[in-house]
Amino acid sequence: MISNLIKADAMEKKLNIFFSNSISSNKWGGGEKWMVTAAKGLKDRGHNVLVSGKDKSIFLSNAQSKGLGIVPLNFFEDYSPFKIWHIKKILIQEKVDVILLNLKKDIRVAGIAARKAKVPVIIARNGIQHFRNIWKHKKTVDLVDGIITNTKSIRNVYNQFPWMDKKKTKVIYNGLKMKSAIEPFNIHDIWNIPKTHIVFVAAGRLTIQKGFDLLIQAVSQIKDTVIPFTVLIAGTGKDRKSLEYLIAKKGLIGTVKLIGFQNQLSRVILAADYVIMPSRREGMPNVAMESMALGKPVFASNVNGMSELIQHRQSGYIMSELTVDGISKAINFGIENYGSEEIKNWGIAAKQVVSNQFTLDRMLDQLEFYFYRQINQSHR
Repeated sequence: MISNLIKADAMEKKLNIFFSNSISSNKWGGGEKWMVTAAKGLKDRGHNVLVSGKDKSIFLSNAQSKGLGIVPLNFFEDYSPFKIWHIKKILIQEKVDVILLNLKKDIRVAGIAARKAKVPVIIARNGIQHFRNIWKHKKTVDLVDGIITNTKSIRNVYNQFPWMDKKKTKVIYNGLKMKSAIEPFNIHDIWNIPKTHIVFVAAGRLTIQKGFDLLIQAVSQIKDTVIPFTVLIAGTGKDRKSLEYLIAKKGLIGTVKLIGFQNQLSRVILAADYVIMPSRREGMPNVAMESMALGKPVFASNVNGMSELIQHRQSGYIMSELTVDGISKAINFGIENYGSEEIKNWGIAAKQVVSNQFTLDRMLDQLEFYFYRQINQSHR
């Protein structure tokens, strides 16, 4: 008997998979997008999938719009006995084989419920670093059978914790469904941008994590370049008012535009010249990946998984430092080399990288294999 091999009959079994994400009702980010994408992909492959989250949340609304079964669950406290009991009943009733947990709170409520329900496989999924080398986080990690991360850099950080079982951490890159032909928006007319302007697009939740404050300050340093440019920032979030104030303070009204949440962001990106990502913290950024799949040059800060996605000046541009000067330097490079063969080649190479390494099918294959392997090794 070869214990490391997964039995063929186990691979044929369709799984009952439960996703738990207790993110705030009004938040939608990369982790939520990944869960909905993974859940939909697994459902399309014949698995029985349920998605839980806060009642009337953007997350559950988007899951439902994809035809996924949803379970509204509102829990706000770690280790809530009533919620643990309630979720345990649901997991037993649905005969759940695998549960995927988003936040630490999900582990401390739904994860405990899963243990009590004897769910065979309990997995935490971290798109950004959630755990630190502290006792409380060690006890949280003890509740799960594995941790899926989307970058080697996050896995390496976790594996340096003296208490971490290195067999628990698994890298599965985000997967992207390659889009068929799409039509770009006429961004110059929609947002009143002169046709002569080079257009940079940034996108993400309007929070300090995304570094849009640094981007605005960087633009103010070089706004009087010979070649004029405009920056569009797509997204919503708690920092919108402070960013609006900073734009006005720096005299950038008309140069930097906050364009809100874009349901068809790909059409905005396709119409732009460049995508810029000055993030302070990222996992494997969806915006960068989607932009590369569209053949758009990406200028990005060197955080977490970015260097696993982009090779500097081969398939994009990695900023040497995440400072106002570093971002200004990146923008200047894009302006000065606009239309060059090097920039054109980045787009071609970027598209190839995504189609070779970061497809949705590849991600789903790896998830399925990982789940079956974990079930084969489970003692519950």
